[in-house]
Amino acid sequence: MWKICLIFLLFTKQAAGGFERTEMGARPAGCGNAYVGIADDVSAIFYNVGGLANLKYKQLSIFYSPQPYGLSELSFGGVACGLPTSYGVFGISFRRYGFELYRELSGSLAYSNIITGIHLGINLNYHTVTISNYGSAGTIGIDIGILLPLMDVMRLGISLKNVNSPTIGRSSEKLPQSFTTGIAYLPFENLCLMLDVYKETSFEPSPRFGFEYWIVDAVGLRGGFCNEPASYSSGIGIRYSFFQIDYGVSIQPVLGWTHSFSVTIQ
Repeated sequence: MWKICLIFLLFTKQAAGGFERTEMGARPAGCGNAYVGIADDVSAIFYNVGGLANLKYKQLSIFYSPQPYGLSELSFGGVACGLPTSYGVFGISFRRYGFELYRELSGSLAYSNIITGIHLGINLNYHTVTISNYGSAGTIGIDIGILLPLMDVMRLGISLKNVNSPTIGRSSEKLPQSFTTGIAYLPFENLCLMLDVYKETSFEPSPRFGFEYWIVDAVGLRGGFCNEPASYSSGIGIRYSFFQIDYGVSIQPVLGWTHSFSVTIQ
């Protein structure tokens, strides 16, 4: 019980309240969740929807983290699908967090397109929370994402979450609003360096750093760290034909390990 209480205290400190503490995708997780500036696959729905316009082919990704910090009660997972068309890229996603006593569910419809060289995107999210013996409530949140190529080897990303200031429940509890800006630098074709700064209203900024290095075309290595609170991450990606399998692991010095897995079909 002490561990669950401590986890929620830390979530509050890092400003990762309801519907924001479960960032999806083992690839971003392996990079310390520094992903807003690159956002070049279907995981962009969760990090920077503007990056969804990078998709050239249909993608389906399934993600699962079974026991964050060793607790199955905190498990979370999701699925995301991206569909490029001549009118832009459309996306749909679903994610789940919690267990039978407390559960969060979210579904999203996304759209992204490139306008005068700038990747612009929008998410329409429906969030529900169910608490045993207390019922459930739902609300709609809107996210906006921008991805701007600064030069051939550098990109700037901006992500705004819950820009419509949604509230949920009888007490009209406000969902967290956040602003993240990130830079991705690609000095070589097989190496990407990423730096994000996450800021939630009324809380200190949280810097995040990550890298991804494809040692051969089929195998990539990842690493990263973030602050507020501190955690350290690493991961691996394996490509084969139209499949990609990703694994990410992070450690929080007080709470321990979190493992995550993704399978993406393109």
